[in-house]
Order: sequence, then C-alpha cells, then structure tokens
Amino acid sequence: MGQLQTALIVIGAIIIAAVVAYNTWQSSKFKRQRATPGDDVQTAIEPAGLDTLQIATDSPMVEPVSLGPDVGPRPRLVPLQIDPLIDAIASYQLEPVRSGDVLLPRLPKTARAGAKRMLFEGRHAETGKWEPLQAQGQYAELQAAVQLCNRAGPINAIEFSEFIAKCHELGDALGVAPDLPDMAEALDQARSLDAFANDNDAQLSITLRARSVPWGMDFLRQRAQAVGFVPGAEAGRMVLLYQDVEQTPTPLVHLQFDARADLSDGAAAVSHATLLLEVPQAPAAQKPFSRMRQVARELATALDAAVVDDNNAPLSDAALDHIEKQLDMLYEVLDQHGLPAGSAAAQRLFS
Repeated sequence: MGQLQTALIVIGAIIIAAVVAYNTWQSSKFKRQRATPGDDVQTAIEPAGLDTLQIATDSPMVEPVSLGPDVGPRPRLVPLQIDPLIDAIASYQLEPVRSGDVLLPRLPKTARAGAKRMLFEGRHAETGKWEPLQAQGQYAELQAAVQLCNRAGPINAIEFSEFIAKCHELGDALGVAPDLPDMAEALDQARSLDAFANDNDAQLSITLRARSVPWGMDFLRQRAQAVGFVPGAEAGRMVLLYQDVEQTPTPLVHLQFDARADLSDGAAAVSHATLLLEVPQAPAAQKPFSRMRQVARELATALDAAVVDDNNAPLSDAALDHIEKQLDMLYEVLDQHGLPAGSAAAQRLFS
C-alpha cells in the first residue's frame, strides 16, 4: 500500500471519529427528559436465545426461555407509531403552540437516515394525545424518531449521525433546540434489538406440490380464491387477509408461486406453490398457523397436491402439531418483551 493510500485511510478514520465524538457531545448536551419521575423506562432488549423455528419432521423442541425482570413489557410513552422500544426519539417543546401546516413543510424532505426510517408525531395541544401531524392540528410538542433496527440490521454510527443532523436542521427551522437521544445508548439499544430479533424471528412455509399434472394459472388462482385468498400487490403472490384493530385488511398468510408464470398470457403452468407465514407480523389471536394449516389442507384437496417441506419431505399432522407448540413459546417470548406478534412495533422490527 502506497503512502498516499495510507494517508487517505488515516484521514478518513479521523473524520469518522470526529463525527461520532461531535454527535455524542451534542446528545449529552440535550439529554432526554421524556420519562416522568418514578417511571422505570427501559428500552434495551437482551437476546432471549430462542431457536429459529423450522417446519421439518425432525425439528427440535425449543426449551422455555427464562426471562428476567429487566426484559419485561415497557411503558409506552408514545402510543402511536413512534415507540421508545424500537426508536431513538428527539423532542421539541413548542412554545407557543404550532399548527400542523407550519410544522409539516419544515420536516426533512427525505424521512430516512441512511437505510432507516424516520417518523414524526405531535402532541395535540388540546387533547394531549400523540398523533401523526395534521395540517389543522395545534401541537405543544413535536417528536422526531429514527427506527433503530429492522431485518437489514441495526442502525450504524453514520446513519445515526445523519438523523442527528436532520434533527438540528429541523430545530433551526423551528427556532427550537431539540432534546436529543444519546448516541452511545441508541447504538447499544440497536445492537440488543438486532440480537433479539435474530434469535426470535420465524418465517414458516408449507409447500404444495402437484401429484400429477402441473396447474394452469387460472386454475390455481380460482382454487386459491375459493379458500379466501385475494391477489397480492406483486406478481406470483396472493394473500389471506384479516381485519386489524382499525378494521384495515391486513395480510395474514401469503401464497407464493412463479411470478413469470403469473405474468404470462395464461398458457403457463406451475407444479408447486408455497404458503408463507411471517410469524412476528401476524397476531397470535388470529391463530395464523392454524389458518395456514387449514388452507393448506383445502388447497391440497382442490389441487391434488402433496403437502411437503422445503426438502420435499411429507409434512404430517404430528410434525405440524410440534411446530404449533414451538410457536406458543415464541409468542410468549415476544409478549414478555413488549413486542407481541402483529403489533405495530413487531411489524416494523421484523420487516
């Protein structure tokens, strides 16, 4: 390596270290004071150690997980989108109160910090409730948040620095100094979330394979619609929906098949399709795995298909019962960590 390359590497390292140090100082300067006296607000999550579930006839039984008091459900300071369990939050006290039509144009043009999503909410001056900003609303406080982790991994120092920079820009536009989250605490929380998510994520699938002739696309769609599936947003995908608490149709189980065949003129055929369940994203109360088993049986009969796993091995009812027991333990772990399956926070974390 030449002297010029070495010098450039050293300079780059110094610049990154300087950015981290600056934002750490800024975060310390505006230390969070969101919790009221006596609140025990804990946001770091320790990995629970739960093995990833797999649909297979020889899947090992997952041992129960011992949970300490430090990983129990967290109090929710913000009841809507922003959640202190998975977000780093900056707050702005607005005196006098500001209307939404004043705040909205001053938000960052891009609501992302690197690959991580940013969210904004206001505390309504009259009701005291947090809500997404509305143009006609009057707000006494504003919060900006960045999601700390998703399936792509935890937020890093550069992404967090971008979030802090956008918070300062917003504060300058509002004439209000932000109360910023501590960088070291946020990165540590993000790593803990990532470890927890890796240990407790589960995507389960059941494959239907044609016993004799492949299925034409129209035939497959008609049989899937007969058991409750509707077309999905992407080619090669249909979804089984449920009504969430806001009565919004939400995917529960996915049916996937060859997208190219789906986009064809109708002459194409497929010999297999896969039912997919994103466990943390579907509420346990909806019994999504039982529903997936039921539609698998109905489709297997309608399509003359074998029910198999990813290795093309037959899936017996006993094997599926075994999986369902494992899921009960996973649901319990998610509940005790304040991330019940199907909740807004779980859907965001496991996405």
